[in-house]
Amino acid sequence: MLETATGLKTSAMMMKGRKNYLCLHRYHQFFAQDSLLENRGKLLKKRLQAWINETRFGDRAELPWLADDTSLWDDLSCSSDQCLGTTCLYFEDCFHNKLRREAARAKIIIVNHHLFFADLKIKRTGFGEVIPRFQVAVFDEAHNVEEIATDYLGESISTNQFSEFAGDLEKEMKSIPRGERAPFEAGLAALKTQVEHLKLRFDSGEDRGRMDALVLQELRERPGNEIKTLLTALAKDLDESSFKELQPYAMRARELNQQFAMILEPGDPDWLTWYERRKTGLTIHTSPLDISEKLKNLLYEQVETVVFTSATLSTNNTFEYAKGRLGLDETIECIYPSHFDFRSRVFLYIPGDLPLPSAPHFPAAIAKRILAILKRTKGRALVLFTSYHNLNIVHTIIKDKIPYVLHRQGDAPRSLLLDAFRENIHSVLLATGSFWQGVDVPGEALSCVIVDKLPFDSPGDPLVAARIDSIKSRGAFRKYP
Repeated sequence: MLETATGLKTSAMMMKGRKNYLCLHRYHQFFAQDSLLENRGKLLKKRLQAWINETRFGDRAELPWLADDTSLWDDLSCSSDQCLGTTCLYFEDCFHNKLRREAARAKIIIVNHHLFFADLKIKRTGFGEVIPRFQVAVFDEAHNVEEIATDYLGESISTNQFSEFAGDLEKEMKSIPRGERAPFEAGLAALKTQVEHLKLRFDSGEDRGRMDALVLQELRERPGNEIKTLLTALAKDLDESSFKELQPYAMRARELNQQFAMILEPGDPDWLTWYERRKTGLTIHTSPLDISEKLKNLLYEQVETVVFTSATLSTNNTFEYAKGRLGLDETIECIYPSHFDFRSRVFLYIPGDLPLPSAPHFPAAIAKRILAILKRTKGRALVLFTSYHNLNIVHTIIKDKIPYVLHRQGDAPRSLLLDAFRENIHSVLLATGSFWQGVDVPGEALSCVIVDKLPFDSPGDPLVAARIDSIKSRGAFRKYP
């Protein structure tokens, strides 16, 4: 489309986060396990190896048989924390490195907001950046920029990071003689115990909440000091190890230690320290309440042009609020009318007789209503949920009651689900998260969109509440119409 519109030849490249690409080191490490030498493991390895021999970048989206929520991919891919860098035996053949080299030759790089801001943060250090240097940045769905930039320009640490570090080191230790493992095994066992103590400190109460100075002080004393002492000792032992394959984990232990210590330090009044508890673990965040200056320093002053575009970026026909939150001073602005004829082409239905979303019987009630709608529309619907909980309950209730193909997020990679949804006009897709935006299904296949509830952040959310308090304290609400 761009070449047609401009008449210019160009080259484009799409990049995703590191976890989307196979890590050769972790692949070989995974299949070195004794339990995978049996028939089932051999068949899986043969299937993956055939793909590895053909794939260009090792993108998991190329594997239609791999479920979106499978734990297998966690064992075959790596995060930036887990990457061994230049010490890796497979550094030259690394799929992620091949992708970076190819992207460096492209004129246009397409990434999502998460990768952009993760990389922007890394660029401050001048080491480990993924996205090639650029002079123009264009943000679609720009109303999400503040939220995502806050996540990445702050700091966070999770109990899962400690668990992954311990698990990866234990796998690596299998390559050294059993008698040499004892010092590391003892240190890891003690670390796991202290991390469990950390999780137990937040075992009751709200799933998300603020952490005041007193809570931070208590955590620094216990189990914070114990965790930092154990990580320091592990880093020293790993550094001094005669086994080179263990030495990269010393750097990882030190980085975890520094990150943990920094987050537990007394907070800046313009930052919020808060926790988030999930089934998979605990995450502690420290987040800036205002990212405007950070965006000026890290982005606007480093490039020639930044474009923000969105259908929901203005407030009362002005951009004043968005400009203030994003730190924009000199701007060229325009609001364009929608080209959709909503009045004659759209029917809006808002039921007034359903229970509140917080009611326990809400999922069952909406499932019944969704069934009635799907029968009228003959499928052809995208059903969006604000939680996997509601999605899965509705799926269980309706899956045997409609005569249409029913797709569910998680059953296959996102791109394959969308392709299948487009191809079968009467199919139905149940989704959440990433499907709320950036989905293009032209034609009859998407004739109906059903939303279980509007995805507004709760004013009781710790970060939202802290932002509101910060804006009120500056009297800024009076500025915006």
